[in-house]
Amino acid sequence: MHEVVIVFAKYVVIVPVAALVFMFIRLNNKRRLELLIFLGVSVVVTAVLAKLAAALHQDPRPFVRDGVTPYFTHGTDNGFPSDHTTYSAVIAFVLFRYSRWLGGALAVISLAIGTSRVIAGVHHGQDIVGGFAIAALGVGLSFLVLKLVESRYFTQKRVRAAE
Repeated sequence: MHEVVIVFAKYVVIVPVAALVFMFIRLNNKRRLELLIFLGVSVVVTAVLAKLAAALHQDPRPFVRDGVTPYFTHGTDNGFPSDHTTYSAVIAFVLFRYSRWLGGALAVISLAIGTSRVIAGVHHGQDIVGGFAIAALGVGLSFLVLKLVESRYFTQKRVRAAE
């Protein structure tokens, strides 16, 4: 059982990355560029939010604070939010725009990754919930900002064309 948890906690994060590559290959050039921009902005916004959240909330890892023996060695840095959960959820939420089924499946996988990290003793539940929420907020804000930029760009373009 420990081995399965370790695989999920450390290595299943490759699944969202592979799904991202798969989706990228399936899209036409215009949608690929859109995906890259959306992903890039989402990662940057989410990273800023995660750093801010980590600065505002310290959560020593379970093996540091609670005396839990982790399933594998890990650094003793702040556990909030879980990077594995946060960034696998970013990929899930971004891909949800292109495939609801795939995005939903990846969201479940992100939660499984986070849960396995709790079972492995390297995170608390709040680190996982926080990472998932920060990813949702980061991707949501990115979507809104990109829509605003897009609408202003096309509005300006139409105004220039009418002149």
